[in-house]
Amino acid sequence: MPAMTRKSSIDEETYDVHPKLIEDLVNQTPRVAIATILVSIIFIGIFHQFVPPLILGLWFTLQILATAFRLRNARNFTRFLKEGSHGDLRKNEKFFLLFSIIQSISWVISAALVVTYAPQPYEMISLVIAIGVVNAAALSMSSIYKGYMIFFFLIIIPQMAIMLHYGERHHIGSLMVILIAIPATIILSRAIHESRMEIITAHDELEDSVKKLYELSISDNLTNAYNRRYFFEASENLIAIATREQNQASLIMLDIDHFKRINDTYGHQAGDFILINLAREIRNALRDSDILARIGGEEFSIFLNHTSLQGARVVAEKIRSVIENKTFEYESNRIQVTVSIGISELNSRNTTADHLYKESDRKLYAAKASGRNRVIL
Repeated sequence: MPAMTRKSSIDEETYDVHPKLIEDLVNQTPRVAIATILVSIIFIGIFHQFVPPLILGLWFTLQILATAFRLRNARNFTRFLKEGSHGDLRKNEKFFLLFSIIQSISWVISAALVVTYAPQPYEMISLVIAIGVVNAAALSMSSIYKGYMIFFFLIIIPQMAIMLHYGERHHIGSLMVILIAIPATIILSRAIHESRMEIITAHDELEDSVKKLYELSISDNLTNAYNRRYFFEASENLIAIATREQNQASLIMLDIDHFKRINDTYGHQAGDFILINLAREIRNALRDSDILARIGGEEFSIFLNHTSLQGARVVAEKIRSVIENKTFEYESNRIQVTVSIGISELNSRNTTADHLYKESDRKLYAAKASGRNRVIL
């Protein structure tokens, strides 16, 4: 029914990282993987003449493994988002933080290799690479902000220690550059994170507004059942499928008996109260796949997919009995109502929603003519 809105299990369990931020992180991961491997190859190309090949090979293997785990981590994020698994998302986020630590350690190792094996001023090249890595990571990792902060400081602090250890004037100048870059990079990454959240929030609000407008456009504003226009559109679509797949389908027309008398006796507000609560009682007797619509005034129509004429009769009798035995209490008044019902089925004679509607409407009036509070096939 129009009133029903779907909420993902992630929303219900209030996962603390917005799902769309996780999706953004996942989308960025392949680019990060390629960039990591390219930068690693560049590093090897620069320092292979100084660092022993075996050590470089082990370092590159660490980068490959960390990147592979990061890709697997992204795939798991996608799967757990789809499943709406709150606990698994939290666990996978911890793995993401672990892989971030491993990758930052790999870049610390690269700086240590440069200091150990390469002459001055190659440590400056290592510094440039490190700054490039942390700046690029601001775009790809800021979706999980604490992960980026861990990655950032684990790389930058050792670089600062290297500059302090060498202690020459140009290294002190480089240290000053890093000190200036730290708050700037933190502010940049925070701004990226907040900008993404603002875009996501605006998108969600727009999506909710569009959904609400759509629900309003297809529903009856009093009873919250579907409206006449949507009923015929949806019924035609279901009839087309049923015809193609040779499935059964039926249509019920229902009208409140002597409804004008209720309005005249108790007032139109009482009549509205009856319509609202009667629609609720009907809905409770139907399947989720059935389509209930207020066609106009006190008339309702129900499309029953995968339902024969006799099956529709069972549903109609159930609704008629429930309404007959229901007392609607409005203010101090106890109001009894009954309904008359006509039913038609999809067959070679009735092939469209309009055919079904006219046939069931004709039988509805036959039910009224024969004494009301009954079902006519």
